[in-house]
Amino acid sequence: MFNRTYRIGRPLVWLAMLLIGFAAISAGAQEQAPEGSSDAALDADAILERVNAAWQGDSFHGTIALEITLGSATKLHRLEVWTLGEELALVRVLEPEIDRDSGYLQLGDELWYYAPAIGSIKLPSIAIGDALFGAGPSLADISHGTLSDDYDVSVVGLPEGSDVPESYFLTLIPHLDAPVVYGKLELWITTDDVMERIVYYDQRGEVLQTAEFTDVIDLGDRKFATTIVIEGSFGDRTIERIEGPQFDLELDATFFSIETFESWGEAE
Repeated sequence: MFNRTYRIGRPLVWLAMLLIGFAAISAGAQEQAPEGSSDAALDADAILERVNAAWQGDSFHGTIALEITLGSATKLHRLEVWTLGEELALVRVLEPEIDRDSGYLQLGDELWYYAPAIGSIKLPSIAIGDALFGAGPSLADISHGTLSDDYDVSVVGLPEGSDVPESYFLTLIPHLDAPVVYGKLELWITTDDVMERIVYYDQRGEVLQTAEFTDVIDLGDRKFATTIVIEGSFGDRTIERIEGPQFDLELDATFFSIETFESWGEAE
């Protein structure tokens, strides 16, 4: 989900997922807990793995519209995104027109930026966690990275007298050596494994930002939130709208290359 980055020394959210500290998810992680088994239903790791599996998939393609507000200024961006497995991601800028056909390519630990006017530039791998446009989502967020590897997770806050909640309330505490800036995350997840809300805390226990997931659609056996609104404690706001999401496509690994960017420029 959304990993974090810094802008002028302040952490900004852009989860869940996307887009790269990918974590491998076992095939069994997508299975629902057996009916009547409260222990299985309240297995925090299993809940989070099912959410990650629904969010990430084996591969992904979609268009993402971003509305990033900093103070009184709002910037609009439109991206086309592909991911394959845990280590391949390609982001093509569609709008604004001045940046069209530029983008980012992730190959394992390598990260490249491409622009038609200058060609390709290799970036430090740490930039995968940086905001793509100075604020808003990082490449790790856009490519649907996962949360589970860097945190210990537990289920808390069950309704009184209930073995199975109407929705799951999870807390995530980062490992001491985890490359994250958060002191704690709180997650609200529906019983059909859809993320509803995330609250991010700093090391002092103060709220840094919140993420709200809405406009859920059915994609086969998966439910997927197509709108994410991030409210930062410093007044920043980002709205991400995911259009035409497709999962588990038959993508060829050779598609993830600088040559793909170059071919788009040659076709115009």
